[in-house]
Amino acid sequence: MAPSPMQAHAEPASGEVRTLESSVDTPALDPVEQLPDLRQHPAGPERKAAFLELLVPLVEAENAKIQAQRDWLLEARERQASLSAADREHLQRLCADYGIECGTPNTFEYLLSRVDTLPLEMVVIQAVEESGWGTSRFARQGNNLFGLRCFSDGCGLAQKGSSRRYQRFDSVQESVAHYLHNLNTHRAYLSLRQKRAALTANGEPVAAESLIHTLDNYSVSDDYFDVLLALLRTNGDLIRQHSSDDGSPA
Repeated sequence: MAPSPMQAHAEPASGEVRTLESSVDTPALDPVEQLPDLRQHPAGPERKAAFLELLVPLVEAENAKIQAQRDWLLEARERQASLSAADREHLQRLCADYGIECGTPNTFEYLLSRVDTLPLEMVVIQAVEESGWGTSRFARQGNNLFGLRCFSDGCGLAQKGSSRRYQRFDSVQESVAHYLHNLNTHRAYLSLRQKRAALTANGEPVAAESLIHTLDNYSVSDDYFDVLLALLRTNGDLIRQHSSDDGSPA
């Protein structure tokens, strides 16, 4: 899987982030630089609970940050003819972060197709599959929950018996941020972004089930969709129980 160029830096404190619908309290971001060894918990409900208690707040925090960026873009688009110098600088930073050329007639539309949240359940289910509920070597030694690869000589962690190498992150939060940014920017996931935009334009919910089928390029496994959907059916309710939301699907 191709890496994203972005390196996220977690902020230390909680805060309130305005969204389109309401205000959301952003959970405190990850203070732990090394993923706990979840193998200490017996496989099953206890390990699942420990994994979800760690991961779900981090996904919600990153989604809240993205939603805040999206809210700013939607508001700025309405007054784009009168943006201040500070607004234009902020827009330039977003363009750079998301790989969009600023100053074109479609700048806002292109940015809004990328600056958007992803369903909590889909993010968590991919972490479950790629890290074995947080117990894989790449998760334990590199905080890499999503099987994110790297390609420069000597980078990250080597896969035993293979030439593949996998990224190492300073925190679990950084791993989550990098994964979300990768899906929101990499050309391999254009179909995911198109599907999400179409659902949003039609006023339909952007559910995990709808986007899982667009992940053709995430894995070479022939049954990847089936595996993710089976994990979702088994664990979707449990994931929502750990969410700060009201339990409704993302």
